[in-house]
Amino acid sequence: MASQNPSQSTSQSQSPVDTGSQRLDKDTRETLVSVARHGLLLGWSFVVLFPLYWLASMSLKPPGQANALPPDWLFLPTVYNYIRLAQDGAFLAAFANSVIMVSASVVLVLLIGVPAAYVLSRYDIPMERDVLVWILSSRMLPPIAVVIPFFVIFRELNLFDSRIGMVFMYVSINLSLVVWVMKAFFDGIPETLEEAARVDGATRFQGFRKVVLPAAKPGIFSVAIISFIFAWIELLFGLVLTNFKAVPVTLFVYSFIGSRSIEWGMLAAASMAMILPVVVFLIAVNKYLAAGLSFGVVIKE
Repeated sequence: MASQNPSQSTSQSQSPVDTGSQRLDKDTRETLVSVARHGLLLGWSFVVLFPLYWLASMSLKPPGQANALPPDWLFLPTVYNYIRLAQDGAFLAAFANSVIMVSASVVLVLLIGVPAAYVLSRYDIPMERDVLVWILSSRMLPPIAVVIPFFVIFRELNLFDSRIGMVFMYVSINLSLVVWVMKAFFDGIPETLEEAARVDGATRFQGFRKVVLPAAKPGIFSVAIISFIFAWIELLFGLVLTNFKAVPVTLFVYSFIGSRSIEWGMLAAASMAMILPVVVFLIAVNKYLAAGLSFGVVIKE
């Protein structure tokens, strides 16, 4: 019988061990990478959420502890600041003003911007690119550069310190955003869907309402969220264009910052009250947000 090569037998006997060792090393590396990734995400989440925790804890501290240095990490929470806010008629009026004005502006900007974006997407508009640039130009100037002309216009039209004037102001802020984003959505929806609807007897408007709008629903909710947030946190126009009747809640929160002192507890409580409507709105439309931020649900062929 032919004798077996010793080197071959040695390599054959070590092969399963080497394979197992390589597999173990690969599993170990994957585990370490997964642990590092989750640790990094956990640390980043802490960094992002810590200011919110700090704001919430400050709003629950008694007045003497809100700005204590070093800070009191362990304290007995109190709702004293929130009770003071609830009893403050000026804050409730400003909060109601913002809810009414911002909600009305979001509805109005969608009623104007969504059809305008559809027309720009589906019809051959002369100098379409110039029209889009002209619409976008309304956001190119900083607010401080246009607030004085708006003040003069509002005073001449008796819109100063009025809810209607602020609604139109918020619409002018967000209209270009809605038109540009929704045009991208409509460009991604195949026209063959509307053609099929017209073959079935639907009119152009019925095709838009029953076919295009449902497909563009994620985009509509996305621009609604962004428009709501931009209008809700706006301060400069409210500071210049309102005085008493239409004061937004952002301006009221700013009033806690005095020339000599800052009411940290009340400022934190009012800020938390401002955050609440945005969180509620985001939760209500959360299922549309991920798809909406991807700019469309249908890819045009």
